[in-house]
Amino acid sequence: MTGFIEKLHDPQNADTALCIEGDRVFCAGDLRSDIDRLCPALSASSRIAIHCQSARLFLIAITAAWRAGATVILPATDRPAYLDGIADQFDLYLDDTAILAKLAKGNDATLSTTLPAASDCRAVFFTSGSTGDAKPIAKTLALIEAEITIQEPLWQPHIPKGARIVGLVSHQHIYGLIFRIVWPVITSRVFTADPAPYWEMMQGDINNGDVLITSPAHLKNLHPDLADVPRPSLIFSSGGPLDLAAARETTTMLGTCPTEIYGSTETGGIAHRQQTGDNCPWHPLPGVAVALNDAGCLRVRAAHIAGDDWYQTEDIAKIDNTTGTFTLHGRADRVVKVEGKRISLGAVERHLRQSDMIEDAIALIPDENDRRLGVVAVLSPAGRDMLADIGRFRMGRQLRREIAKFEDDAALPQRWRFVDRLPSDSQGKRPLHLLRALFADMEPVTPEIVIQNRDDDRVNLALRLPTDLLYFRGHFPGMPILPGVVQLHWAVDQAATLFDVPVTIGEVTQLKYRKPIAPGSKLMLELDCDRENRKIKFRYHSDAEGDHSSGILKWREAPS
Repeated sequence: MTGFIEKLHDPQNADTALCIEGDRVFCAGDLRSDIDRLCPALSASSRIAIHCQSARLFLIAITAAWRAGATVILPATDRPAYLDGIADQFDLYLDDTAILAKLAKGNDATLSTTLPAASDCRAVFFTSGSTGDAKPIAKTLALIEAEITIQEPLWQPHIPKGARIVGLVSHQHIYGLIFRIVWPVITSRVFTADPAPYWEMMQGDINNGDVLITSPAHLKNLHPDLADVPRPSLIFSSGGPLDLAAARETTTMLGTCPTEIYGSTETGGIAHRQQTGDNCPWHPLPGVAVALNDAGCLRVRAAHIAGDDWYQTEDIAKIDNTTGTFTLHGRADRVVKVEGKRISLGAVERHLRQSDMIEDAIALIPDENDRRLGVVAVLSPAGRDMLADIGRFRMGRQLRREIAKFEDDAALPQRWRFVDRLPSDSQGKRPLHLLRALFADMEPVTPEIVIQNRDDDRVNLALRLPTDLLYFRGHFPGMPILPGVVQLHWAVDQAATLFDVPVTIGEVTQLKYRKPIAPGSKLMLELDCDRENRKIKFRYHSDAEGDHSSGILKWREAPS
């Protein structure tokens, strides 16, 4: 299999289409021309930080940096405070604007025709886990290419000719870099270069057979209009756990069961699975050996991980020696001290998940200054019914009794939050700060709403959204937007109040989400009530952005 840099620079490959940005298709020759222009401007820098919205500019920048002999630094975000925290890690910072400026300036310097070896092309990623401290992880292009070599035979039979790689995840992380950039180039598949972190931004641009590169955060927040888009051939998900309910909903809506990739920044891909039922095991990728240490934690060995050496994870696992597959059972390193005793958060979570009242749960210390154990839980239908009957305090007491069957008093949670979904970031992970935010004082859950004008059954409402509105938390970090389900809820709630119509809506039609609504937005909500046909048209719009969303609410006829 031809390497990434060699494929881009092969003269016979110059006319091969590689990426789509906007309405333009870029061939390998187009990308090579820009790489040649950018490379001379980078030769004086040994460590180059790159953070791009455009996957095309990102590809150009990393390739030019590697050709210049530089180490590529990949910040997880472009927030100023974050970049200041890792400023000692790089000598030059390139974003979309800086790259375009250097390309416009051009350079006539003569470039060496010798391409760098993949083992000499280094990239440094940053992962923070739950601590928030940026931790550098170095990888080489050779390791990335070795992983692609073992994965491509698994997926190639399922991908039709002409299928594109459509990415919703960031290419700044190893999963996005591999699946959105390096893999499509090596295999001569076209990839989409425009940023599209939300379904609303790309659902109209999916073709039959396309490969979707997503995360659990995306698959747990499926847009209703996805039921009408063409069917993808493969849907990949990585970066965190995907629950069975989300896997099933994705399969129903998009016609394809998601393929999950298990791994980490340190290891790259380790295993894959498709959740078609309960407790589906993980299948190691070809060439990946698995074993357990004395503590029952998974260790792995493969050419793209640590060569001939074993890499020790902190994931507790059980291996089926007959099939070679394995299941995961929490993290061994998730141990905290409560009342002087060591408590396994993973054990508390496992006990809770055994209850028929719980679908999923995360245990944590919500506040370092208050060492009481807390739990964020998603209740089952039976659990939700019980919560409605007995309230949150008694519900927490009931669940404590479930845990008390297995654990000492120190492991019994004292703080509870019951949610519809566990919060996650754009990479599908569940950062500690998002979970802890649920235990902080709750902000108002409604915007400031003022009736601008009213003409019988037509009302215009002016809305001002606080920047710290609860609904912006975790949806999504770095680019928060108002969830579509919240917009729908507000329209229903206001219509019920203003027009005295039933709160229970029987049908929602012509629902369209055109532009995201950001924190601090000032916008209008138009409501037009058609009593004869029992329906309400709603439209969110703003002077700055135009239409944001719209739809028609139809309420049920009251029973006679």
